[in-house]
Amino acid sequence: RVSQVWEMAAGRRELYGAGAAVGDTLRADAEVVRGDLAQTLAARHPDNSGDVTPEEFEAVRRFLQGFERIYTLNYDMLLYWAVMQDEGPPVSTNDGFTNAEDPDADYVVWEPYVEYGDQRLFFLHGGLHLYDTGTEISKITWSRTGIPLVDQIRSALSDGHYPLIVTEGSSEAKEGKILHNAYLNHAIRSLARITGNLFVYGHSLAENDEHILRRIEDGRIARLYVSLFGDPTSPGNADIVARAELMAARRSAKRPKDPLAVTFFDSESAHPWVSPSP
Repeated sequence: RVSQVWEMAAGRRELYGAGAAVGDTLRADAEVVRGDLAQTLAARHPDNSGDVTPEEFEAVRRFLQGFERIYTLNYDMLLYWAVMQDEGPPVSTNDGFTNAEDPDADYVVWEPYVEYGDQRLFFLHGGLHLYDTGTEISKITWSRTGIPLVDQIRSALSDGHYPLIVTEGSSEAKEGKILHNAYLNHAIRSLARITGNLFVYGHSLAENDEHILRRIEDGRIARLYVSLFGDPTSPGNADIVARAELMAARRSAKRPKDPLAVTFFDSESAHPWVSPSP
């Protein structure tokens, strides 16, 4: 895991010695790790959306259809591919990116000075298809180029351009990256403002995502539904249950009149990628 690589590096800083140049060396090595991660993700990723069957896309779109907003911590293209399909149940595609000023451009951009009240799709830790050029946040597209997105990603990597992905290992480091990027900052603030119900699917509620968990427990949602995979009494699931219940306890301690109700459900009952058996 990338987090383990970062933690190992942090725990063995003495190998770098001392002096003013250490910081530069650490930053250079961090860039190498970040680049290697992007290369690994692109290499293991399906080549194009055609590698996913229409039945799988229909199933995941049916799953997504029930949610007003979608927040993902995954870097991969599967969610983006799913919402961009023409077939199957309708799903909102508004991720805040447009390029009305340059309709002939090969990419679209996210405009930080526009209030995207209708944005429905948020990549909380960035994605392989997002790039921070230093002056704008851009998103590569297939519709404007006719080139498969994974091919565009690999081409960008070969040219030394890395996608906007949060690769830092600790929650504190991740939060620092997020708060210093306009798009990521906007996404996490949106998560903190939602009300009603929140469904968490396929996440371990691990310590290195405390910056996300704090937004949930300090936020305005009333009910939290958390998925468990397999035996609910397994050590991994026990940790998830304990962290979710801690969210509820902390909310009650801070705001007794605004409690957080927590419910657990079997992740296999959701059928996000395959249709349920008749």
